Amino acid sequence: MARRVLTLGACVLALALPCVNALAAVHQKSAKRKTVTKTVLGSTVKCKKWGPLQVSLKIAQTRTTVGSKTKVTFKILAVDVPVYPDHTVKSVFINKKALPLLQGEVMELQSARIEVVSGATDTTVSFKQSLQAALAAAQA
Repeated sequence: MARRVLTLGACVLALALPCVNALAAVHQKSAKRKTVTKTVLGSTVKCKKWGPLQVSLKIAQTRTTVGSKTKVTFKILAVDVPVYPDHTVKSVFINKKALPLLQGEVMELQSARIEVVSGATDTTVSFKQSLQAALAAAQA
């Protein structure tokens, strides 16, 4: 008896799958997607006594419209730091270690909720401020 029920359930499922696929295809066709890639700069932030720091983001912005509703999503494609403190041997040493860690964390988390890098607190704070400004510019 249980075998018949399982066989019947499998047959019903096999017959229903094409209908589900057709509904998904209709929904997919009615949704309009537009993706734009842009580069945004964060503000230049003074990293205490070490010097200025600025973050640049390459962002993919996708607008999905279904009916009258539009949803905007962002994906961070790349993080660059075109301006960073490098006027002393110590600041160069700190930033060569800290900036790749911060960039990797932003790529992994896809947000500005990054942890402070030990030994590079000033750099992390300035990086985060510039990053938040860049993300705000991307949403504008």
